[in-house]
Amino acid sequence: MKTIWKFELTPNRTQSLPLPHGAQLLTVQTKGDDAPLLWVLVDPDMPLEERYLGIYTTNTAVPDEPGRYIGTFLIYEGSLEFHLFEAAGPDGGLQT
Repeated sequence: MKTIWKFELTPNRTQSLPLPHGAQLLTVQTKGDDAPLLWVLVDPDMPLEERYLGIYTTNTAVPDEPGRYIGTFLIYEGSLEFHLFEAAGPDGGLQT
């Protein structure tokens, strides 16, 4: 049986989450204290795998291939705008 998990994100450029294989990233929003939250549909019986996220602010550089767009969230009463993507790897598609 599947369930929905919630994760608090850090608005850093890249980060990873250990998620059950096949997890579906549903949405990202803020709730009350401006912490970005990610909801994920998971089968908790599946083995864990690392999934990579890229978070970019409006008017900053984004890789040519940032990954699959998940959503946009605002913090600090809308004064900061962030856009969440699921990246293919740990570098978030950034060029080194």
